[in-house]
Formats: sequence, C-alpha cells, structure tokens
Amino acid sequence: MTVILVDPRHPSMVPVEAVALLAGDLQYTEELPVRLAWSLSTARPVYIGEDAPALLSSDPDHPEVRARVKAGAAVIAPPARQGEKLIDAVAVMDRLRTNGPWESTQTHDSLRRYLLEETYELFDAVRTGDADELREELGDVLLQVLFHARIAEDAPEHPFNIDDVAETLLSKLGNRIPVLLGAGGDSASISLEEQLAQWEERKAEEKKDRDSCLDGISSSQPALALTQKVLGRVTAAGLPAELIPAQLLSVRIDPDGDAENQLRADALEFMDTVRRAEKDILRGRRGDDVASELDVSDLREVSTEEWRAHWRQAPQTPRRPRRRISPLKSSSLTCMTTRKPRIPAGRRVPSSGICS
Repeated sequence: MTVILVDPRHPSMVPVEAVALLAGDLQYTEELPVRLAWSLSTARPVYIGEDAPALLSSDPDHPEVRARVKAGAAVIAPPARQGEKLIDAVAVMDRLRTNGPWESTQTHDSLRRYLLEETYELFDAVRTGDADELREELGDVLLQVLFHARIAEDAPEHPFNIDDVAETLLSKLGNRIPVLLGAGGDSASISLEEQLAQWEERKAEEKKDRDSCLDGISSSQPALALTQKVLGRVTAAGLPAELIPAQLLSVRIDPDGDAENQLRADALEFMDTVRRAEKDILRGRRGDDVASELDVSDLREVSTEEWRAHWRQAPQTPRRPRRRISPLKSSSLTCMTTRKPRIPAGRRVPSSGICS
C-alpha cells in the first residue's frame, strides 16, 4: 500500500514518484477538489469498495491516511518548501481578525505599544544570545507585521495586504542590490565595499525627492537613538562640525532632571534649525523670481559654505525651572508598593489580547 500526499494549496501537483500510481487502482479522500478526482479515470472515493493499492490525500491527519500509515503503508509526499508556515501564519491572522472579538477591534494606533514592547524584547533576546528566546521574540515581531498588514487590508482608503508589503520589500531589495538579485545574480561577484557603495547610491536615488536630509527619521525613537541618527544624517549631508550644538555631542545626566526629554527637545530643536537652513538654501538657489511651488531643485549636495551662509540658530527661550522632587520616605514607599488596588466587585481586569 502507498499513501500519496499532496499540498492542499496545490493539490494537482503530485510528486513525480507517484505519477505512475495514478493510472492504477486508486482511492482519494473527500477533501480533494472534485475536478482533480474527475481527472483520474480509475480513482474512487476512499469509502467505496475495498482498499486500493494507493490512496491520494491532502490531509495527513485523515483517519484513513493515519490507519494505512500505521499499517505500514509507504508515504510519498512533496518536500516541505521554505515559507509554507508563513502562509499558514497569514491565514491564521486573517481568521483572528475576522472572528476574534479583540482582534477585530484593533487599529494601527492601538497596537503601537505592543510593537514597541516586542521590539525591545527582541533586542534583549539578541543580546542574551538564547536561540529559543530569539526564535520566540522573532515570532512576536512577525505577529505585529502580519497584524498591521491585515488591518491595512480593511482600510477604506489606500488599502494594502501582506503581499503588497512583501512586494514593496522585494522591489526595494532588487533596486538596492541589482548585481546579486538581478538576472544571473547567483553567479555574480561583488565585494563588500562595492555592495555598501551601491546600496547607498541606490538609496540616495530613491530619496532624491525628499525636502530634507532629515526626512524619514522617526522622532518617536529613544532620544539617544534619535540624536545619533540625526547627527549621522547631517554629517553625511556635509554640515560643518562646528554647527552641531555641544549638548548633542555629550549627554549630561542630572539626578534632579529629565535627561531623556531634555535630549529629545535639544535634538528636535536642532532638526528645526537644519530644516530652516535647507529651505533658505533652496530659496537662495532658485532666486526670488521663482515661486516655491514651482521649484524642482533638490538638496542632494550642499556645500559647507552654503550651510554656514544660511545657518540660523533657533531663538533661545528661557527654560522653565524643574521642580525638585523630594525623596520618598520609607514609610510612604512601603505603602505605595504593598497596598493592593481596589477593584469593584464583579468587575474584571481587562485583557490585553494576543499581543502581550
């Protein structure tokens, strides 16, 4: 006896080793498409007649399949293809979004905190080097990607799905590394330096229509990461080092202050100054006789002389003095950490859903 298993997504793709068996006495399980059964002239349903020498199925858990395998039947199945479980994950996310009472009410905005939490947990897993933990956290981040893509599919305006996300990624990678991903890429040879140079060149070409060297930087990231990203961008854009404020080049920790928010405020203020200078540079290039909406020039290259000539420091505003926080007494601290919150009778603590 032989059991022939096919992919339920592509049931007509039969393994080559089983093709000869399709012409003989054959049975099939009921989940297979009718058109496939009709195309096999000698095939009959699994529950009709005596057991045939071969059984065709797409369900490895079907009772008849399991019974024959247990009895010693040979199994012919297509090799597992990389990425099949991703397709299963997409299908599961679709079911959750469609039928889940919590999942169906979520939005991009409501999931933001989960995306941030899972990203930090992935960072921790990378740092510890624990393979099992890394695998789990990568799955949690993948869930966020699938969830946001499925939410976008329901958008009334500009909807897209996970395939569109993948297509955008493939298009970007194909454009950034054409030597490796283009025709004949498997046999192409390129050095690390050449690949990095090509990546930056293609990336700059993609971003040529941006109005500022700072476009695309997320201001929601931690202040230190934000500052480092900003300094990297302006340095690459040719901004002279002396125009970078000293408070961005070193971090001062004040026990009574708020170093995170102060650094963020300084970085955002610096970003505003850079953007003002860029606008002044463009205005100087086009002249006063050309309206800004008709200007098609870009800031692909800015000289150090242009930066210095159009640099205007932001107006200084007096900072509000920070209120000093008195140290907590031990009795107060004990009270705060041991007192249990009161929950009204009959009221449940809300669940945070599948993302926690």
